[in-house]
Amino acid sequence: MEHSKTVGLFGYGIGSDVSIDSKYKEINGPSIFLGKTIFPDGTESDQMYLNKKSKVIHYIESNRINKSARLQTVLSPYEQAGGTCTGYAMYDFLQQLQLSGFVGTGELDRSLIDERARTYLLVDNINEYYLTPRHQYSIRRVLKKYGKSFGFTCKEFSTENYQLMKEKVLAHLETGIPLIIEFYTGEDMVNSPFALNRFRQSKRNQLPMDERLWIPRKNGEKKSDGHSIVIAGSFEDEGKTYLVMIDSDWAEPRIWDMDAFLNDKKTALDEVIVTTCQ
Repeated sequence: MEHSKTVGLFGYGIGSDVSIDSKYKEINGPSIFLGKTIFPDGTESDQMYLNKKSKVIHYIESNRINKSARLQTVLSPYEQAGGTCTGYAMYDFLQQLQLSGFVGTGELDRSLIDERARTYLLVDNINEYYLTPRHQYSIRRVLKKYGKSFGFTCKEFSTENYQLMKEKVLAHLETGIPLIIEFYTGEDMVNSPFALNRFRQSKRNQLPMDERLWIPRKNGEKKSDGHSIVIAGSFEDEGKTYLVMIDSDWAEPRIWDMDAFLNDKKTALDEVIVTTCQ
């Protein structure tokens, strides 16, 4: 690490500056660390780096790069089935909360201890949000239920002022604890602010990564579906702020241009709701 950034319990947090020196020229050079991705079962997947020169985000297999428990971790999620994004988002939030080092009552660890427990928690999230009248369509109420068991409390906020939104989100992310963001999409997807490359030694049968994103609709744009995803971290590049997102439409984290996608002059920011827990 050339310049480490401490985030929560992690000595090398998202946004740390690094220099990659390997036999693979395409990934070498000054870069920004964007997280060590972890599968739901706890095994390491990739490490994410933004190459400052090429502006490509490389997802590099963890077995090909330095491993450290001090690297900030980001969930590589299950891909959702059907229109159940909010159920998955709440589950992803709970897994990311555990990865952040949250302990609480200890019940969260027990609820994620093996595949049977994780499957039960995922299905329970979906059931509570979509089918249970008392909690139906309310992230805050569902998480309030889990908070009593796991040992956290939650609150939600929304604002039409982007600077206020930005300050609150970034301050919370400095603790290493994730957030959930919910919004209405427009009809069309947008492209990732950076090219994405799943770096593997063998290129055989390797498909390109999907660089599309669902983001909040623009002012005046026709409202489409509701969507919920997890914000796991933030970083700066050339004076702009970006967010590391866990979106169950994809099996790997994605990157948002915060200043563009949540800009109050362009975005229907009054429809955006952020939920925090601690």
